[in-house]
Parts: sequence; structure tokens; C-alpha cells
Amino acid sequence: MSEPRVAGILMLVSGAFLLIPALLLGVASLILVPIPNIGTTILWALTLIVIALAIMNIGAGALLISRHDDPEVRTLGIVVAALNLVFTWWTIIGALLAVLEIAFLI
Repeated sequence: MSEPRVAGILMLVSGAFLLIPALLLGVASLILVPIPNIGTTILWALTLIVIALAIMNIGAGALLISRHDDPEVRTLGIVVAALNLVFTWWTIIGALLAVLEIAFLI
């Protein structure tokens, strides 16, 4: 069932889906900057993690669409999909997209 282009499209969708909480967390972090406490620090860390995941998804998705026959790109897609599953398992949509990405790449 190896369809790297479909997995690439799913990665672009999940990357765009992750940009929404990144923007919301970023705005909340900026609002809370004058209040230095552990909550603000955790919010900044979550913002950076979500932004990194979104960029990885968008980049790997674009590579999978454009260079779908390259085995290194397929391996990169599997690694990014596994990271998605590790970090977004608690959201139903994130986990479903990650499992579908892995299924289309293997």
C-alpha cells in the first residue's frame, strides 16, 4: 500500500493543522511574557515543539510529493510520521493522521 504522494498530502494537512495551535500558543506566550513563572516557560517550550513539528510535516510532505521515488525521502517521511505519533498521540486527529501516514509509506 505504498503511496508516498498520499502520505505527503496527509503530512501537509497535518502540518497546516499544527500551525493553528502554534499560533494560539504563541499569542498566549506573548501575553504571558510579563509574568515570569514556570507556566510561561512551559508554554514557550510547547510553542517551539509545535512549530518544529509543523515545519517538519510541511517539509517532509513537500518532499514526498515532489520526490516520491527516492528511498531517503520515504525514510524521512516514516521518521516524521513516527515523531507525529509520539507527540500527537493524545489528539484523535493527530494520531489518526500519523497512523495513516505510516500506513501509506510502508
